[in-house]
Amino acid sequence: MIATIRAWIEARSRRMPLAGDRVVAAASVIAIAILAWVWWQMARQTWHDDSYTFWSAWQDGHLYPPTWRPISQYVYSPAFAQAFWPLMQLPWPIVNGLWAALQLAALVWMLGPIGALVAIAFPIPYLPHSGTAVYATINNGNPMILTAAAITLGLTRWPGGFAYVLLTKVSAGIGILYFAIRRQWGALGMAVGVTALIIAVSAIFAPGLWGEWATLLFGAVSSSGGSEALAKEIFMPVPLGVRGLIGVGMVVLASLRGWSWAVPIGCFLALPDIHLGGFAVLTAVPAVWLRQRQAHSEAEAEAEGRVASPAPTSQNQARRSRSRVRGG
Repeated sequence: MIATIRAWIEARSRRMPLAGDRVVAAASVIAIAILAWVWWQMARQTWHDDSYTFWSAWQDGHLYPPTWRPISQYVYSPAFAQAFWPLMQLPWPIVNGLWAALQLAALVWMLGPIGALVAIAFPIPYLPHSGTAVYATINNGNPMILTAAAITLGLTRWPGGFAYVLLTKVSAGIGILYFAIRRQWGALGMAVGVTALIIAVSAIFAPGLWGEWATLLFGAVSSSGGSEALAKEIFMPVPLGVRGLIGVGMVVLASLRGWSWAVPIGCFLALPDIHLGGFAVLTAVPAVWLRQRQAHSEAEAEAEGRVASPAPTSQNQARRSRSRVRGG
C-alpha cells in the first residue's frame, strides 16, 4: 500500500512541478524579459566601442597598427579577425546588436537567466557612467564574456574551447596548465591541437599577418607598451608580470586540489589588461563550480543506484534454478 502511494506521488511530481520550480520558472521568464530590455538599450546605442574596432579592422587595408596601441586598435589574432569578417559585411548598427546578443546569450548559457541578471547587476566593481563590470564589458563590446564562456567550455565540456582564449587574451591561456599538472594529456592535446589547427588554416590565407601579430605582442610586453597599458588600470595597477605569476600560482593550486572552478581566477589575473570589464571573466567561477557540482551529484546518484540494485546472490540464483527445474 505504501509503495503504491509513493509511486502515485512520484508520478504526480513528474507531471506537476513543485511550487519552488514554478517560482524559479516565473523568475526566469521575468529575468529573460529584463535581459531583452537590457539588450535593446545596448543595441540602440551605436557609439564606436570595441566591437566597432573589430568591425572596421580591415577597412584601411592594414589590420594591425605599427606600434602597440591598446585603445581603439585591433590587437587580437588574425584568426579572430577572419572569423569576424562575415559580420564586417553587415551595417554597423546590426553588428552592434548581434554582438551584444551573442555575449548575453553566452552569459545565460553559463549562469542561466537569473544568474545572468544577477551578474549584470552585481555592483563590485563599479564605475560611474560605465556601470558594473559585466554590463560595461557587454555594452562596450569587449568580448570578456566570451572569454569566460570559452574557459567554462574548456574546463567542463570541450578543452578545445581554450583556443579562443589563446587567440585573443593570450596570457589568460595559462588555464591549460590545469590539464598538464593533472596529467590530463588528452585534454591538453585537444586545447593545443585545436589552437594549432586554427593557426594553420588561418596562415594559409594570411601568413604575413601572424608575423605582424607576433611583433605587436612583443611591443605589448615591452617597457613602452606595458607602461601605457598599466597607466589605464584603475582597480588593479599591477604589472602583468607580477599578476601573471600569481595567476600561475592560482592555477597550480587549483590543479593540485582539483578545484577547476578556481582556474578562471588565475586566468583573470593573467589578462593582458584588466580595467573594469576584465572582472567579467570571473563569471566563469560560478559557472564552472555549478557544473562541477552537478557532475559530482550525478556521479553520486549513479553510484547509489548501483548499490540499490545489487547483483543477484548465489542463494537467489540457486532458488531460481530449483524453480526452473520444478517448472520443467
